[in-house]
Amino acid sequence: MNGKNRIFYEIAARGAYVVLAVVTLLSGLGFWSIGGGSTPNGFNPWFFTNYFLWTVIMSIVAHVAALFECFSIARKGDLERYTEKFRFLKFCALSSMIFCFLCGSFFVDRVGLLRLTDSTSFGSIYPAIATAGYWLDFSVLSTFLLCPAAYIILYVLFEEKGKSRKIYAKLGIVPPTIFYLFDKIFGIIMKAIYGGNDALLEAGMYGVANPFFFYDGVTYSGWWWILLWPSIFGVGLMAINKTAFVLSRTKKIDGKLVYDGKSEPQEEQLNDIFHPIAVKLAEKKAKKSAETK
Repeated sequence: MNGKNRIFYEIAARGAYVVLAVVTLLSGLGFWSIGGGSTPNGFNPWFFTNYFLWTVIMSIVAHVAALFECFSIARKGDLERYTEKFRFLKFCALSSMIFCFLCGSFFVDRVGLLRLTDSTSFGSIYPAIATAGYWLDFSVLSTFLLCPAAYIILYVLFEEKGKSRKIYAKLGIVPPTIFYLFDKIFGIIMKAIYGGNDALLEAGMYGVANPFFFYDGVTYSGWWWILLWPSIFGVGLMAINKTAFVLSRTKKIDGKLVYDGKSEPQEEQLNDIFHPIAVKLAEKKAKKSAETK
């Protein structure tokens, strides 16, 4: 695919994704329900406890920024150039989308008050992909499958490979980790406000305070779960993030897929949040080196 065709297809694909993601976000917020109606009707004021929606928002920002850059590239006629801005955001969204697909499709049957099974346990683990609601409710299908799959495919097709820093393989877990802690603290605050788990259950707010199965302190009441869940997710997130890093460093050379996880891209070719810091550190190092001579 030559540069002109690539930019054309990239603009079309990114534009289509933004439309899909925005519709998904609005549906997830409760502005409308499409399909089987698993999603509760009406605006969901507790949407901020759903990491799937935050990942969709993150992907929208990444694609809109890339679209503007694509239009600039097309206008200037530099058709062989790839988009360069927001590399770390794009990478974090990639890692989070892999997480959302795996967790949403194979482990989650409840997010907040949304239930895909008849289970009354807030700590139940069940593959959503095996439920009717997964396939019939657009909001569920899109946040768990369509958006993650589309984002991963577009990343592989249109992002320049070999331009991710090695530190990405470690820091890509920051967004889901921050969200995990945020939801945990939110649940503790809700429990304190309502006066305990029984009061939350009576008020119908237990699912809001504990939006995912691994927060359920009734099902997972043993002290060991306090250590086990963070450990499970820590290892899982690192494995997922490593997978994202491999995708970002694998390119096709002479018809073969080649993975390079050792070399670091040249700093002048990078345009991410770490670039200004790296430039200043290099300047200080050069200045200090010059002073010692």
